Amino acid sequence: MDGLKSFYEKHTKAVFYAVAFFLPFFLTLLLFAVRKIYPFGDITFLKKDMYQQYTPFFYEYYRKLKSGDSLWYSWNAGLGANFLAVIVYYLASPLNFLIVLFPEKYILEFMSYSVVVKTGLMGLGSSAYLSYHFKRHDPAMSFFSFAYVMSAYMAAYNWNVEWMDVLFAAPLVLLGLEKMADGDSPLIYYLSLSYAIFTNYYLSIMLCIYVFLYFIVLQVIKGFNLKVIARFIFFSLLSGGTAAIYILPEYFALRFTTFTNIRFPKELTFYLSPAELITRHFFGVVPETGLGHEPNIYCGILVIFLVFVFAFSDKTPLKDRICNLALLGFFLLSFNLNLLNFIWHGFNYPDSLPARQGYLYTLLLVTVSYEAFLALRDMNKRSFYLSIALPLILTVLTLFLYKDDNTDGLSRTVTIISALCTALLFLLYRSAPDKIHFPGNGQELVFRYAILFFFAAEVFFNMYLTNSRTVHRSHYFSKYDDYKVLNEVKAEMDRKNDAPLSRADEVDRTVRNNSMTIDYSSLSNFSSTTNGLLIKYLNKYGFMNSRVFYLSDGATAFTSMLLGQRYVFVPENNVYFSEDIAKPVSFSNNSVLYEFTDSIPNGYILRLNDEAERKLFIPASDAEKIIDGEMSSPNSNLSPAEAQNSLMHDLNLSGTALMEYGSSDSGIIKKGPSMKSVEFIDDCHLYAYNASKTKGELKISMTDSSPDGKMTAHKYRYIYDLGFHEKGTVATFLSEEKEDEDLDLEFYRLNPSVLDSFSEMLNASERLFDIEKNADSLEGRIKPASKGYLVLTVPYEPGWTLYVDGEKTPIELFDGLFISAPLTPGDHVIRIEFFPRGLKAGTLISLLSLIISLLTVWYGDLLRKRALRSRRRNRR
Repeated sequence: MDGLKSFYEKHTKAVFYAVAFFLPFFLTLLLFAVRKIYPFGDITFLKKDMYQQYTPFFYEYYRKLKSGDSLWYSWNAGLGANFLAVIVYYLASPLNFLIVLFPEKYILEFMSYSVVVKTGLMGLGSSAYLSYHFKRHDPAMSFFSFAYVMSAYMAAYNWNVEWMDVLFAAPLVLLGLEKMADGDSPLIYYLSLSYAIFTNYYLSIMLCIYVFLYFIVLQVIKGFNLKVIARFIFFSLLSGGTAAIYILPEYFALRFTTFTNIRFPKELTFYLSPAELITRHFFGVVPETGLGHEPNIYCGILVIFLVFVFAFSDKTPLKDRICNLALLGFFLLSFNLNLLNFIWHGFNYPDSLPARQGYLYTLLLVTVSYEAFLALRDMNKRSFYLSIALPLILTVLTLFLYKDDNTDGLSRTVTIISALCTALLFLLYRSAPDKIHFPGNGQELVFRYAILFFFAAEVFFNMYLTNSRTVHRSHYFSKYDDYKVLNEVKAEMDRKNDAPLSRADEVDRTVRNNSMTIDYSSLSNFSSTTNGLLIKYLNKYGFMNSRVFYLSDGATAFTSMLLGQRYVFVPENNVYFSEDIAKPVSFSNNSVLYEFTDSIPNGYILRLNDEAERKLFIPASDAEKIIDGEMSSPNSNLSPAEAQNSLMHDLNLSGTALMEYGSSDSGIIKKGPSMKSVEFIDDCHLYAYNASKTKGELKISMTDSSPDGKMTAHKYRYIYDLGFHEKGTVATFLSEEKEDEDLDLEFYRLNPSVLDSFSEMLNASERLFDIEKNADSLEGRIKPASKGYLVLTVPYEPGWTLYVDGEKTPIELFDGLFISAPLTPGDHVIRIEFFPRGLKAGTLISLLSLIISLLTVWYGDLLRKRALRSRRRNRR
């Protein structure tokens, strides 16, 4: 025992930091084992965006790093996208480079277990901050940093692996800020803030807002110092400048999304009642990760009591208490008021995942709680008993007077028991030295650590209950092996057809970005950096889309062809009901690769009349006007079916691709309460379109052997492919909303002869050949017999440069999307190259900021050392 005590006294700091890291590390690992997360079982850590976005993005990132390909662009991000923008938004952590050390089949495990490591780093960073802030290495700090790591914020969002770098950097930023305010070197502040902004600029927006507010608090507490203020401004700007290599290209990329318009709320709105806000601090509250506004801010019942202790304790100066409590109050107001919520989230409302600044509130809460914990035994009786009674009454009254779906019986019971036990332990901790006689101060330590271990057990149990996982690894990768085999067949067919840009998609898609996992180009993509021009285009033609995704749901045979789709993956146990327009070409087990019977080249020549040319070809410089709504894309004022037919007409094709089908009078279409059915009067291919959103999701049943389907018409307006069915088949749409409603559905019949005409026209014309597709460029040759417009099936976004015979050529947009340019007769070499806009300037700014920062820090340290030596000489 004496040996352990001696070891601890000699290595206090080492033990302190080891516990800070390994306590959350091993307990998170324990949760993985208990949850049977692979390799402890077949469950994965996948949830929300980690399922749909992070994993596919990591697969694409991994392939590029391993092959040495350019990181600027990805052909596999749906129809193609700026991949640097994806990296900055989702993959920027330098730790992600370590992925190249792992086999491809363990990419998911690399992601999952990086969470375990980062939880340890969060514990280490927060303990380091508490240690500096309170000028001690108290083992009790590890329990409070553990509460930060195991908070409800982490229970809700720890799948968001890229956020976690900011979560472990944030305490270090505050540590560096306080050191700088104390006159020490700004190096830690500069490096940690630069790292945070570099790894996740979005969460760092909130960090920067908090740093600004906290700096004001420090100045109020310590006294205003112009020199410190100047250093704060200088090194804050340099931190942003150092990250400019990522931030500037991301800024330009986001300018081309549909998030560009900043619209301040016109009215002030409060989201939650005071009782709801208090409840979010209770045990077992269901984490909110959807479109609600409830913040995830639980970090232990103990902290509720300690906030009251902090408020009443005379040990902390009144000015400090007022500033910190005001900051906590401002956070609570920010969670609840729409205007502040809008500002905290970068002048935008979050698309789900609410109150993303909650990690900073939690960090502040555990900081003031630890300070209060130190003062617990030194309070006067009146303040002490108030600090027990008030939170106890508040907790019990809130639970009894307010009930909602986020708290169940277990949550309320454990919250009350925890509150009562905390109150009892407080009483014992304060009175124990007078009641029980242990040698030394043992009686104090017993109840001190009883409080802390009870606290840690509670937050750990909460994490266990509220951070569940259900996705099986075998299910997530169930299509992987078969699709990889079929994709090799597709790649070989593309080589033979000289069509490396040919796209594919899949039936019964479960992962929206699966094309990046498997390695093919598709008609589906889900990313907050999605090309806004592409979103506008696909919305025009009836695709399911939002500000952050577009899906092939909504594609017709015509728009699929227009977008360069040539293949369809059909997984095991599924039936493809479009064999009128596609044929099976390869099999892997029971998965099938279909090829469309009609397709178009990757590049082709169009010759149109003057009116059609003026309508369909616009300068690329007008692209942002289309996104901002200042200018309309061709045919965007029409319904999706009308827009497709109008384009056919503009291309000098006779007939219509989608013919209006049936009417209520004919008996083909029947209506009822919340129901609509349509009959196939002969063997044909039909589509449905909901012109307005419905109240409930639509269930679709067919009278033949087809499985039931669902149309999410209550969220999106898009075209639903009913497929090809035999005469007499009836499709019925039934709203799952209990309330009756009239379903505003339109039906269209596919005209296959027009598809044949379109395909023949483009394949008969001059087409791009000898095509070479590289990671961020495309090159080929074309020989137009007369002047016309070159059209490439590549969606435009800033960063593309077009060269014709080595000469830079202005880009025009065909139909408001595709890269095009007028060509003269003759043999031409066509080349397009992608380089992210803002990358060169961002790189230069980053280098200059880094050099200036390091030189300034070096010179400042030199001056401090000289001043220190001078003071020492003067003492002599």
